[in-house]
Amino acid sequence: MTRERAIRKREKLAAQLSSPREVLRGSLLQRTIHHSSGCLKCARGGGHPLWVLTVGYPGGKTRQVSLRPEQVPQVRKSLERYRDVKRTLEAISELNQFLLRLDRQESKDQERES
Repeated sequence: MTRERAIRKREKLAAQLSSPREVLRGSLLQRTIHHSSGCLKCARGGGHPLWVLTVGYPGGKTRQVSLRPEQVPQVRKSLERYRDVKRTLEAISELNQFLLRLDRQESKDQERES
């Protein structure tokens, strides 16, 4: 790949990045909660289904956000946007590494010619 092609590809990828306002990091889980007493549904073993956004943090800490059922489609889209942005950033980073290696090689070549 040439320098010009790598730069064009990097610019094209950067232009594809969506707005960060609509991204979420984490996992969408469906859990079932059970009340300890006083709930007939729980007493029968059914429990109550609940959607949760779970986000892990350094040090093994986890935050869970309970969701209303109507929030689930938007959360799914936002999680996918995050994954798309992350993949795009990784591709841009790879191109930048390639360009750094080219710069280094060109610099060595110029030193040899001097």
